[in-house]
Formats: sequence, C-alpha cells, structure tokens
Amino acid sequence: MNAPFHPPLGMPPKAHLPMPPQDLHNAPPAAPLPRDGWRTQAARGFVFGMAALITAALGAVLYDWFQAEGLQWVEVGVMACGLFAAFWIALSVATAFLGCLPRKPLVPGGGAPHDIAIVQPIYGEAPQPIITAIEALLRQLTESETPHRFTYYCLSDTRDPAKVVAERLALADLAQRLPGVGVHYRHRAQNDRFKVGNIEDWVTQWGGAHHAMLVLDADSVMTAESVMLMADTMAARPRMGLVQSIPRLLEGSTIFGRMQAFSNTVYGTTLARGLALWAGSAANYWGHNALIRTTAFAGAAGLPNLPGRRPFGGVILSHDFVEAALLRRAGWQIHFLPQAVGSFEATPQSVIGHVLRDQRWCQGNLQHLRLLGIRGLHPISRMHMFQGAMAYLTSVVWFALMVLWVLIGTGQGDGAIQYFSETNPLFPAWPEMELVSRILIVSLTYGMLIAPKLMGAIMVCLGDPSLRGVGGWGRFWLSVLIEVVLSVLLAPTMMVQHIIAVGRTLLGFDTGWKPATTHQGLLTCLRFHALEMVLGLVMCGLFVAGALTVWLVPVAVSLLLAPVLSWATATAPQWALSVMKTPQSASGARTVPHQPKLARA
Repeated sequence: MNAPFHPPLGMPPKAHLPMPPQDLHNAPPAAPLPRDGWRTQAARGFVFGMAALITAALGAVLYDWFQAEGLQWVEVGVMACGLFAAFWIALSVATAFLGCLPRKPLVPGGGAPHDIAIVQPIYGEAPQPIITAIEALLRQLTESETPHRFTYYCLSDTRDPAKVVAERLALADLAQRLPGVGVHYRHRAQNDRFKVGNIEDWVTQWGGAHHAMLVLDADSVMTAESVMLMADTMAARPRMGLVQSIPRLLEGSTIFGRMQAFSNTVYGTTLARGLALWAGSAANYWGHNALIRTTAFAGAAGLPNLPGRRPFGGVILSHDFVEAALLRRAGWQIHFLPQAVGSFEATPQSVIGHVLRDQRWCQGNLQHLRLLGIRGLHPISRMHMFQGAMAYLTSVVWFALMVLWVLIGTGQGDGAIQYFSETNPLFPAWPEMELVSRILIVSLTYGMLIAPKLMGAIMVCLGDPSLRGVGGWGRFWLSVLIEVVLSVLLAPTMMVQHIIAVGRTLLGFDTGWKPATTHQGLLTCLRFHALEMVLGLVMCGLFVAGALTVWLVPVAVSLLLAPVLSWATATAPQWALSVMKTPQSASGARTVPHQPKLARA
C-alpha cells in the first residue's frame, strides 16, 4: 500500500504549522474587525424585520380565526407550530427578495501573489471522474496569467487497498501529463477523525508552505476563472480568512437529479445573493469549493472532540459551520462570493440517495445545538448553526401541526371546535370568518411557499431575456411548473424522512456512510418508503371516516404514492432530458457522474 511512485507522487518537504484544538468555553483575544457596513446592517434589519412582520401578520389572522369561540389548547398548539414554521418560510422569502436587489460585489485586485494548495480529500470514490475535473482546472490555471501559484494535493482516506492502488496509478498518470504542475498524493493508514482529521493532518504537516488552501470535495468542479477571482479577492484583504463560492449543482441524469439542479440554479442563486448580503463578513463555510487562509485556519479553527457519546459527543461532524464560526470569532472575515459562478458539485440522483445523505447531515447539524453556547461567536454565526438544525427540526413541527389539525377536525381535545358532522362527514364546516382573513391566510401560506421560486425564475428571465441558456421561454416556464409540482408531491416524503433522521439521531444511532446507487427498483422503494405508505393509508382511512380535513388529503395521497414517486423520479426518460435545463449545462460545463461521498464527516 506504500508508494511505488516517487517521484512524481512524493510529498514535498514538510512545512509544519501548529493547529491546536480551540477552547470552546473561553474566547481567545481577537484582532479587531471593523463593523459591517451600513448596507449589510440594513440588509439584516430588512430580512429579519420582514420575517417577523409576516409571521406576526399570520399570527393575527390565525388568532382572529380561532378566538371567536374561545381559544382551546389544540388551537394554541396550531398557532404555535404554524407561526414557528412560518418564520423560516418568511425568512426565505425575505432573503430571496433581497437577492433580487443590486449588490456591491467584493472587488478583487491588489495584494501580493499567494501560494495556494488545492487540497481534495477523497474516501473511496472512483478516481477517474476526480482526475477529469481536476486536470481541466490545473490546465486552465497553468495557461492563465494569474500571479498566484497552485499545487495539487490528493488526500486519500480510502480503506480498500485495491482502490488505493487505483488512486496512485491515476495520480501518477496525471503528474506525467502535467509535468509543470505540482501533483501530490498522500494516503493515511487510519482515517482518524474522518474529514476533519484528514485536513488537519495536511495543515499541520504541509500547510506552512502555502498562504491558502482551496478545499474541494471528490465531486467538485471549478473553473480557473472563479478560482483566480477567489484568490485575487483574498490577496487584496489581509484579514479575510475564508471566501466561500456558491456551488451550483451539475445537471443530473435522472428526473430527480435534474429537478435538484434546476431548483438549485434557478431559485438558489437568488437566495444565495440575498444570503451573501445579510451575512456580510460573518458568512458560512460549506466544506468545499472554498478558499481558506492557512495560518488563520490553523490558529483559530482546530476542533476538539466533544465529551460524551455520539450523536452529540465525539468528533464534530458538520465541522464546516463550526470552523467558520471560530474563524470569525478570532477576528477573520468570512465572505460569500456569488460572482464566482464557475463552482459546481454533484447531487444524488434519487430520493433514496438524497435521504441517506440527509441522514448524515442531520446527525451533524443537530450536534450544532450543543455548540450554540460557544463563547464569543458572532450572532450571525450562531444563526447559521441554528438554521442548519432547523432545516430538519422544522419537519417535526410541520408533522405536529398536521396532527393538531386532525385533532381539531375530529373535535378531540379540550373542547375543540367540531368541524365535521355525521350528516356531512366529508366536508368541513369552518368557523365564521371574515373574507379578508380567508384571503390573507391563503395568500400568506401559499404565496410564501411559491414566492422564492417565482423571484428566482424572474431573475433568470432578466439576466437572459431570450432564455436561450435554459431552452427558451416555453421550455423554461414548463420546467418551473414541473419542478413546483414535483416539489409539492415529494415534500411530505421529505418531511417524514427528516423526522426519521431526527429520531435516529436523538436515539443515538450512528448513521455512518452508506453508498446509494443512482437507480433503485420499485421493490427497493417500497421497502424504503414503507412508513410513508402506511401513514398515507391511515390518513386516507381517516378521511373516508370523516375524521380528516380536506386540507390534508393531498398530503395523504403524496405519502401513499411515495414509493412510486421515488422510483419514477430515479429514472431518466427522454422527455426529462429536454426540460429543467440549467445555464451551466447550456454553456458546456462538464458533468461528473454522481458518486457517493462522506459528506461533512
């Protein structure tokens, strides 16, 4: 398993850089940073103020609805859950609206050239797609006129000896094809502390030779133009500790994969612009496609193991959020760079693959709840960590809201309103309510869910009036419609799977790494989504018995059809290849076949 290939794969001389574990209970003295400018402060006030106002408006309407005959405990529960869930939706709406406004971009230029290490941790992935993407980047950088110097390190934690040999062979061939570029390969005998330990091992042994490191995942694809923009931006700002690009998803080969890529690119770009505005210098780190100042990372972002057993003890799994928070605590600026548009990553091509990845992320993000009390963190850093946990816990709130609606509908609970009668069991008789209240509830609920998507779609139209990059006007808006319908159909399944992930984490199950195939048969989907199907059957039975409101019937049908939807969206019919196109696919951005990776671990 040890090297037969020295050179060209021998590691360079060691350049040690201490990386001590940080004290989470006592904040170190930080270099003073100027406050974020008035634009950032105004953006934060707008986003959180708008979210609070929308939530308060919905609360007033719900209170007016329920208080007519006196509030009962079940109605108070509905209001509490509804408002909690509504706040996060409203926050997305406000962020998307902010992303539609013009922004003052970070201006690159100036500063001394940087020596940058491109570090790519891998863990058993097929080497050829990795080599294809990194070779293209290294060739572009070599042919460019950038003053920065780049060296590539492949950091392998692969356990299979045969795969290790394949990695060495592939990297040796790459080094021979690129004789003027430093190409290095390091394999760890033990993958202690997973990805955290992999990066720490490189930083402490070789990090001292480089000003910064560009961290890539196994499925990362970046253009030289964006890498150079990130390097120029950091070189011009001595107190910038990390600059995070906004990775777009590579176009998928299945209905689900294309839906994910289309949603991420068309809607997510607008959300990312808004997020960059209100995050300011306290932005986040997503673990890859980011440039990090090496000395800052070593001095401020060393992670200790947490006391206790997993899921809340041991190695910090979703380490990237915490590393960004610690860098900001130490006085380093963290920025998003949306204009680095040549940044891509792959995505799971099926619902099952997506769910298995989410289970790993859920385990790490819930661990953040324990870390919210770290001393000295910037409030926005705490917000990033809390928001990550809420991405999963909100599903629990939505499910609780559904259960409470059932209790209201059947008249159970402490004297709750009777919505159904024996003479008319299928149609609810709602309490008296002003027309304006009805309009407000419908508008606020459905309008908030669809608004970020519409804003993102409109921004694409403004940026490319002919829409040639996404297939033309008709195909683009048909794609928007298809994506919205699929999102609505799959939302109940994702809710149930998030609840399962939260439950597994709280019960102490270690999800681990489970590679998922791209395509699953119908029988596999039936087994995987058995709980959703049972819940759908129960809800349909309650509706037939007159014990379920019509509001929840679409949810019941979606859950009942979960295995079929999961199986169907993991296929690649010809019609799907002609819709949900993205600008990156039209411009010739390469796709890398999806391969499972040890996400955030």
